[in-house]
Amino acid sequence: MQKLNKIFLFKIIILTICSRGIAQDIHFSQFFATPLFTNPANSGLFDGDYRFVLNQKNQWNTFTNAYRTFGGSVDAAYKIKKINNSESGSGILLNQDLAGDGRFSTTQVYLNSALRFKFGNNNKFKTGIGIQLGYTFHSINFNKFRFGEQYDGEQFDPTRPSNEVWDFNKFYYLDVGSGIVFSYNHSPKFNIGTAISANHINRPKRTFLENSNSILPVKWTFNLFGEYNIKDDLWIEPLILYYQQQKYTELNLGGILRFNYNPLSFQSFSFGLLLRARDAGIVVFGLNYNNLRFFISYDINVSKLSAISKGRGGTEFSLIYIFSKPRPFDAPHYRKCPDFI
Repeated sequence: MQKLNKIFLFKIIILTICSRGIAQDIHFSQFFATPLFTNPANSGLFDGDYRFVLNQKNQWNTFTNAYRTFGGSVDAAYKIKKINNSESGSGILLNQDLAGDGRFSTTQVYLNSALRFKFGNNNKFKTGIGIQLGYTFHSINFNKFRFGEQYDGEQFDPTRPSNEVWDFNKFYYLDVGSGIVFSYNHSPKFNIGTAISANHINRPKRTFLENSNSILPVKWTFNLFGEYNIKDDLWIEPLILYYQQQKYTELNLGGILRFNYNPLSFQSFSFGLLLRARDAGIVVFGLNYNNLRFFISYDINVSKLSAISKGRGGTEFSLIYIFSKPRPFDAPHYRKCPDFI
């Protein structure tokens, strides 16, 4: 009975979140593998011509129909010939999330664009700004829920009226975001960067009720990243990510150790540990093979929900492929010596 009460309580929480329109944004533990989602200024920020990213996460597997999240993006990098030491990038981002028995659905489609400049001694500094414009679609199936009015005192009767009134079961809104990024490349063995972004700048209305004033508040994201060559082929990538949305905050910090290894196009493998404060520990494993980077991670829940989740958080996968166009080979100029020399 206690277990049943906990599951019922969780369903009520999910229903309350959906009806008020204050559910958490789509969330990835591998924020380092979601460049366009983390900050639009990251568009085109890579070595190559095109970048393809796929993300998939299953959260809280001990619950029935918990969060199932999919993300994907494609972006391209461009050089601006008319502006010295400048580059730009653009891309498209698609996210889709399903949650709860009512199949609360979130689908996001965004277009990103960014512009960056290099400056300083030997162009070691780089700064850029990005914008994000798109639509978010929400839907839910209220017929899948069970309400208190549908219990006759002994058992659940789906034919009994719920006495709940909903104005509509789907809605959409325009969503605007922006971000900046700043990086410093000290040497081939050390670089560091930071980024700040703001999502939902237009504060869209997000509710299933016609007369509700539920507004989606601005979400601020602060990101710190870098890499340092510890010794020989061993590198460390420190990571910090901080979210703030009104009074709600989230802090992620940790690092990834990377060992560069180069037989048969196999470039590196990685192992990392991250901590999401007061929520979960995250174990990460990654491989880099021939411009293809793969990560798998697992969340170990340590929050108050661990009594229900039994410490199980979620499994997450990401795949990043960077494509570079073949570059023409320019042979060095030389002068042929006469035969008699």
